Amino acid sequence: MGILPEIKAVPSLASEAKILLLETSGVTGIVALGSGSTVVSHRVLEIAKRHVSDMAPAIANMLKELDWEVKNLDAIATGIGPGSYTGLRIGMMSARTLAMITGARLLGISTFEIMARHCMETGHAKIEIIADAQKDKIYTQRFENNNNHLNTIGELEIVSTAEWISSRDMSFTVAGPGIPKVLPLITGNQILISRHSGNIDNQSFLALALKKLMSHHSDDPLSLQPLYLRRSSAEEQWDKRIHDKAINESENR
Repeated sequence: MGILPEIKAVPSLASEAKILLLETSGVTGIVALGSGSTVVSHRVLEIAKRHVSDMAPAIANMLKELDWEVKNLDAIATGIGPGSYTGLRIGMMSARTLAMITGARLLGISTFEIMARHCMETGHAKIEIIADAQKDKIYTQRFENNNNHLNTIGELEIVSTAEWISSRDMSFTVAGPGIPKVLPLITGNQILISRHSGNIDNQSFLALALKKLMSHHSDDPLSLQPLYLRRSSAEEQWDKRIHDKAINESENR
């Protein structure tokens, strides 16, 4: 690999920023381009095509339609989850690679924060985002609208579904891809659900990316990792196989 380009300076005006958005944490992937605060192009990648080999042509086609060149991008924003382990790896690998070869600033954006901002913009003051964390657990994080500023209330957590149902704060509107998992288990209790549950809104994503860019904050392409509090099932199964193999070998000595 040749010498990597220097990291680009932040545009003097937010309206001049050209940002590529990649979000692959869910069942579909999103690829979009933002010019200033406006999403000017986007593509939706179905789960079967949410791969690097399908993402690259989508990006190339959008750039061509706008007569942009990839080298002119100021930033690459990527959703960092939580969400699909495989999907996040694909999106983040693409974002990190593009940032390194173009010098564009890399912006890691919380997927839950994108969803919460969209809910806030549609009128919800207190929002709790949930997602499936596999087995009997869910991811959960709460947010609050403070004078049109999205504030995080507590850290991202993994809790058991039963614990969440028994201890949830009823004053929070619930949103996110974890709703189908918990809804059948809720009996006799009310739950306020946002109609935007689980959606990644391009405009909300761009707003968060632009805010981070103009605050001169960016991430290191070599160290940015998915926001994933637990390992994937495949990793856990692999560790179990190694552990069981070691025990069997020990017993057979």
